[in-house]
Amino acid sequence: MSADPSVLLAASAAEFAAAHPIEDGRVRPHRTLDGDGFKIRTLTMGEGAVMREHRAPVPILVQVISGRILFRVGGSEYDLTAGGAIQVPAGVLHELEAVEDAHVLLILLG
Repeated sequence: MSADPSVLLAASAAEFAAAHPIEDGRVRPHRTLDGDGFKIRTLTMGEGAVMREHRAPVPILVQVISGRILFRVGGSEYDLTAGGAIQVPAGVLHELEAVEDAHVLLILLG
């Protein structure tokens, strides 16, 4: 038995995407991992899907794994593709829109 405490979420972006199928035009959150002081969720977003303006109760880090999204926050709009990431403080209004099918990693800090 291994004493390795690590948790492999995926060995590649392709493997990560394959584990979380996208539904046309829908946003679906998937519980990925909960740890001490953080939660990780995978959002699958079908092209055209919008996660309407909302606030997170804790700081968040959002990273695009595949696809493309528009991330709106504080009067700015960011066009994020695979590898793109943004951090948002707790309580700040923000919105996501899938320009194309996308897999997005959401890390809730705290």
